[in-house]
Amino acid sequence: MLMNGRHKDFADIVRMYQQPLYWYIRRVAIVHEDAEDILQETFMKAYRHIWQLRNPGSLKPWLMRIATNELNRHFGRRPVASSMEELPEQELTSLQESTETDVPKAASGAISAALLKMSPLQRQVFSLRYYEEMDYDEIARITGASKNTLMVSHHQARKKIEKEIENG
Repeated sequence: MLMNGRHKDFADIVRMYQQPLYWYIRRVAIVHEDAEDILQETFMKAYRHIWQLRNPGSLKPWLMRIATNELNRHFGRRPVASSMEELPEQELTSLQESTETDVPKAASGAISAALLKMSPLQRQVFSLRYYEEMDYDEIARITGASKNTLMVSHHQARKKIEKEIENG
């Protein structure tokens, strides 16, 4: 792989970003198999287009943008599980048990349950804000949505989480 004329081992990039990208994709797509497929497509596109990366310091946002585009393409192809009723029981259990977070277990379960009640955009914005700790400007560059749209989506996502915790 060429990056600014130098050879860089793409396997190192995959090792470094595989976990964070997987969990971002998984929180949005919900289903493990879908997340795996989208992650693979993300890395394939990144590998084919790495030469277009102008600033190696922006590798993570660039990869997140590719993952977001792949998520959007996936959602356009087939509906995603958008509620608990549509999600297979083992997927719900797996998501609740494996969510990478430092919040207490009960809140983590509430967040996972609330994620299932969010739109894909709300899941994207919440995941990028909460788990990836990105600001709205960064998220706007990744998602292509306006800052105002992102702020509203994040507010709605937080309200769903608060409601889920209250009902917990």
